[in-house]
Amino acid sequence: MAKLNNHKTAILALLIIGWISALFIESSQPPLLILGEIKGLDKVAHFLAFTVLGLLICALSFKLHPRPTIQLFSMPLLIVIVIGILEESYQMLTPGRASELMDLLADACGALFAILLANGIARIMRTKNLIRLD
Repeated sequence: MAKLNNHKTAILALLIIGWISALFIESSQPPLLILGEIKGLDKVAHFLAFTVLGLLICALSFKLHPRPTIQLFSMPLLIVIVIGILEESYQMLTPGRASELMDLLADACGALFAILLANGIARIMRTKNLIRLD
């Protein structure tokens, strides 16, 4: 198991905290006008934002517990979905913002995509001997 004082682990944790903070700061603002002008762009933004969050959490997961793959229904998925629920709940309480179940679905799809992408990247890196499982 990786030591928590490892610099790369700490940087990943800080990136995750920063990304989550950015999500909540963005949720505190009125939505961008362009998101209302182009149908479905809001869902794409949710998907991409939570794909990035999912990738960061998957990277930390690989760092803390090296293993061949991350299971599709795993702790990174649960963490991202909980953050999505918290963010949508926060939007319900924020004036000028609305919470939608479809946004949460886009968040979850982004998390699932991140897990699949992280597993694919890990598989490629293992075959090229760029990473080792200790």
